[in-house]
Amino acid sequence: MTSIRKQIHSNAVALISLFVAVSSLAYNSWRNETTEDQRNVRYASFRVLENLADLQQVVDFRYYYLPFDEQGKQEGELRIRGFGNAAMIRDLMMLMSTPVPAAGENLNKLWQEHFSRLDDLDTTGKHSVAAVKAEQELTGAIRRARKSVLKTLGNLQ
Repeated sequence: MTSIRKQIHSNAVALISLFVAVSSLAYNSWRNETTEDQRNVRYASFRVLENLADLQQVVDFRYYYLPFDEQGKQEGELRIRGFGNAAMIRDLMMLMSTPVPAAGENLNKLWQEHFSRLDDLDTTGKHSVAAVKAEQELTGAIRRARKSVLKTLGNLQ
């Protein structure tokens, strides 16, 4: 009967090959998982950036281009588009790492609070204080969300 030491010595090449194969398989699996996670974050980031740009257009259009048509169709379309963008942004930002989801939640909350004030006018026909504040808050939240997404993209390998 041969000792364990002799068996290891005589099968050293096979044991080393087995170790290399298992290590390679583990690394490859980890790398594939990491690549897939980053691909998902990258795709979500680009979609968020597109939706942020669209939401900024909605904010700017509601704030700068008044009055709306008499039937309210244009205003309704902007509201629906804005709510859709804000929800999509929030949902996609949840797929990313901290602090990105908080920026998405904040933007969605600010949109719900301020969207209806964007086109408020005072008695002189100029934007009311509430409209100016709403535009500044929403534009700032969009800017912060964009910054956090771009930082996340920059951190991907």
